[in-house]
Amino acid sequence: SHRPLFRCAVLMFQREFAMRLVAKPGDPLFCRLSINAQLLSTTSHLMKVSRNSFRPPPKVESSVVRIEPKNPPPPINFKEWDGLVRLCFSRKNKTLGGIF
Repeated sequence: SHRPLFRCAVLMFQREFAMRLVAKPGDPLFCRLSINAQLLSTTSHLMKVSRNSFRPPPKVESSVVRIEPKNPPPPINFKEWDGLVRLCFSRKNKTLGGIF
């Protein structure tokens, strides 16, 4: 099994991606990315970065996120887990009871 080679990463992403990465259940941005990232690591939003911090300014806002892999990783078969999560998020605005 692949083991993470880092203890902590502080990375800058486009704001929408960063907010999906750290979204919690119930948040409108909560998605497969959120579940899988938080299954395998602890994620936290550190700060917003204004587009005016760059020259020339990009058309998008940015955010800085901290990612710390869980050690040891959860004892799951990731392919099976991701298949289940993919199924759960395959239809927007459906409840889990409606999918199964």
